[in-house]
Amino acid sequence: MYQVKNNRKVVLKLIYKPIGTHADIMVGLVLKRKEAEEGELKKHKYKALTLKSFNSEGWIDKKYLDDFESFENLDNRYLCLKGDVVIKLTPPYTAVSIDDETKGYVVPSQFIIIRLIDKMLIPEYLALFLNSDRVKKHISITATGMTVPMIKTGTLKELEIPIVHKEKQTQIAEVSKLIIKERHLLYKMISEKEKYYQALTEAMIMEEKENE
Repeated sequence: MYQVKNNRKVVLKLIYKPIGTHADIMVGLVLKRKEAEEGELKKHKYKALTLKSFNSEGWIDKKYLDDFESFENLDNRYLCLKGDVVIKLTPPYTAVSIDDETKGYVVPSQFIIIRLIDKMLIPEYLALFLNSDRVKKHISITATGMTVPMIKTGTLKELEIPIVHKEKQTQIAEVSKLIIKERHLLYKMISEKEKYYQALTEAMIMEEKENE
């Protein structure tokens, strides 16, 4: 990085700071603790994140959300809030920034919530940083568990992120949004084509049977 001073470029040293200095980092809810029992009259209905709902390209696939009924109104501590970044505890450690379309979902204990407490970081920039190959490699090395390696909250708290100007973060975030949007559209197009080919194949098989 640099800035122009007296018609000269002055090199600025990039500042790195631990994510934990800018955010509260906490594991999601163990659903069984708040789950309403069968026959309970008063239930609070929510949609809950699932591992399958987290597309590895960086968005939430709403068709894989679960219905969840709680015996009480859940605290915001366990819900997606706009500006949060939610990351999977298990590989491939996908991180997603929460916006108006994805807020309000219950975050189960298979995820970690990163709730920003100041304006030094933009959530989309943070999610992009966490989804980078270099950071995912670091997370996988420090993850614990023989069968399914899981992120430690301490790893995220200590993980140092480059603090660039808000304007630059916004620019990076906008590019990231466009990339994710394009991937999402391609994913939907491929999914629709697969359904078409499946239906076409089944129709051809049925036609063959009718002609026997």
